[in-house]
Parts: sequence; C-alpha cells; structure tokens
Amino acid sequence: MSSTFQPPSRRQFIRTGSAFLALPWLEGLAVAGEAAPPRRMVCVCTGFGLYGPSFFPEKAGKDYEASDYLKVLGDLRDQYSVFSGISHPEMGGDHASEACFLTSAKQPHSSNFRNSISLDTVAAKHVGTATRFPQLTLSTHDSGTLTFTSSGAGVPSLHRPSEIFARLFLAGNQGAINAEVARLKKGQSVLDRMGERFASLKPKLSAQDQQQVADYTEAVRDMEKQLKADEEWVVRPKPVVKDPAPMDTVDRADIVARTRMLFNLTRLALQTDSTRVVSITIRGMDLKPPIEGVTEDHHGLTHHGRNPAKISQLQLVERAEMAVFRDFLLALQGAKEGNGTLLDQTQVLIGSNLGDASGHGTNNLPILLAGGGFKHGQHVAGDRKNNTPLAKLFVSMLQRFGVETDKFGSGTGTIAGLS
Repeated sequence: MSSTFQPPSRRQFIRTGSAFLALPWLEGLAVAGEAAPPRRMVCVCTGFGLYGPSFFPEKAGKDYEASDYLKVLGDLRDQYSVFSGISHPEMGGDHASEACFLTSAKQPHSSNFRNSISLDTVAAKHVGTATRFPQLTLSTHDSGTLTFTSSGAGVPSLHRPSEIFARLFLAGNQGAINAEVARLKKGQSVLDRMGERFASLKPKLSAQDQQQVADYTEAVRDMEKQLKADEEWVVRPKPVVKDPAPMDTVDRADIVARTRMLFNLTRLALQTDSTRVVSITIRGMDLKPPIEGVTEDHHGLTHHGRNPAKISQLQLVERAEMAVFRDFLLALQGAKEGNGTLLDQTQVLIGSNLGDASGHGTNNLPILLAGGGFKHGQHVAGDRKNNTPLAKLFVSMLQRFGVETDKFGSGTGTIAGLS
C-alpha cells in the first residue's frame, strides 16, 4: 500500500517533541510559503563612539586599504560594507542622540521632543508572530534602549545574560505555564475594556487628543496581537541548546565580556528562530575596563582632546570591541542554513550615534553593515560636510528585509552604492 509522504510542518514538529536541540532553518520544516530561510536583522550601537581616524578607510570603493579597526575583522572584508559621510540630520550633540540612533528623530534636546518608531520595531512588525519573540532589545548594562514603539515610547532593554537565556530556553513547570496563560487571558480582557472606553471617548476629544488616542490604540492593537501569539507560544516547548546558561558578569567595567555574552545569546536566538530582530546597546562606563594597557576610565578616554596617550588607550578598548564583533560575525558565518549561512540571511549593523565622541559630535558617524545578502567588500563614501541621511541606509535594510517602503524617518529612497 503506497502513500504520499507529507513532511511535518515546523509547528507540528515543535508540538510533538518534548524537547529538541537548536535547529537551523530546515526546508522540510518551513512554514507554508517560506521557501527560503527567513531574514534577520541585528542592530548594534556603541554608545561611546568609535575613533574615526582608526575606523574610516581613506579611499572609497572596493580597493580601499583597511583601517586599523577594519584590520581586526581579518578575512571578513567581503562580508561587510563600511560607510562614511553619513549621519542623521538635525540631531544635535551629546549622548541624548543615542535614543535616536535607530529612529532618526530630530533634536532630542528640544523641549517638545517626541521620539518615533525605530528601525528594529518596523522590522519586528513585519515578522509579526512568526517567532516566540518578535524582537529582543538588549544592553550591556541596566539602562538605555535603541527600541521605540510607533508612539515613540522606549522599550526597556534586557541586560542580565542569565535572565535572557532563561526567557529564551528554560521551560517553566506546568503550574507556571498555567499561571502565564491566565495572565495573558486577563491582559486580553483588560485591553478589550480599554478599546471600548476609547471608542466612547473619541467623539468628545480635540483633534490633537484624537491623534494621541489613535497612537495609543495602535499600540494596544499591536499588544493584542502579541498577547494572542504569546498565549499560543507559552504552551509550546522551548528549544533546548547545548550551550550552558551564562553567568552574569560581576564586573560592570568589563564591557568586552558583557558584549561577548550578548552576541552569543543573539546567535543562539537567531539560530533557534526564537527571534529574527535584535538590537544591542554597548554602553561605555565611567570605569576602567580590565584591558591590559588601559589605566583610565572609558568615558574619560573618549574625551581625549587629541591627547596621544589617551587615544592610544582608547584604541585598545575599541580594538577589543571590534574583535568581539568579528567573532560574532564568524559565528554567524559558521552556522550553515539552507544553501548558505546564517550571516547570509542576517543583516548586522554596527555603528554609533556619536561621530566625534570627544566633542559629542553627531556628524560623520562610524557605520558598518555586514551580511544580509548584500554585495559587500566596499567603502561607500559620502560627503563628510554634507552627510547622506543614515535613514536612507535603513530604507535599504528594510527593503532587503521584505518591508515594502521607500521612506523611513529622515530618509527617502535607498543608500547609493549598496546592492
């Protein structure tokens, strides 16, 4: 007796197995309509900048000579593009610009400033409920976020590696699962009542208030969708990985170890398809990092005032950061997926909201984009006096991610020179 073989869906596979090892994307388990590995996006901001003379190549195009920091990336040259002459217009200086790194909202110092939606949130909306976590927002320390909702509200970041690992991979007991389902159902009923209340209020509100309510109800609708997805995801087994649960780093000054942990967790989250969108804030500290040859605090070194001794120590810190980033790219490149690698499907943006950290300048930002299926291996050089809007690169990234748009924030159209 013959029968036609029907490969199981990924959902069926997950539901029938009590546990499974970290699986790559598999064509036989792909959801309907997903004929190729899913696309991912990782956005990284180094809040204390990257020293420009050590980051930017001199020559544009493919034949540039690698700068000091790019040499740290070794043989990965064909896997990334480096950008110069690029920034967010009308940003203003100081560390407040960090909140606008993925939004491009203007003048964060103004009294009536209101942030806007961030790049990672737009990408996460496109993913929807296809993964357990639409996006992850991580930070090396317990403050700061790159992620902002449609209404400009900041999404708190996770910074404890043990907590992040537990959310991704540790299953609760049946009692905990039942309690979580009850909590989600309660949350849904609250949202239903809120929706009815806003509907009754709308005719009585001014145009400005109606816009505020519209922004808020949009966020409520997004939350409703996520609550429904959460209710389904909470009863499914979490992936089991071979990696041990990480220990939280005690030394707050060890920015390199903290960053490495977040990168490792990000790789696991992507590889198990627990999420497809991650943002990471690498926060500097007013502390001396435990790096040989460094005798001053990180923040003080960024305000070097062109002092060669301070610059030399700052380069030691930032080379260490670039080395951790290199290892992350190599890990993604080493993870096979379909006919390619995880890096082929993952856009990895790294840069800073500060172009000149010493003077808190926000022009000529250090920006590098790796992976994601772009044709890399080049220095895309813009005008260093009349910068290209960084948000144009974000439009290119969103389009490659599958979002149909030609505008994001302050950018209209895609970045020239990237294909």
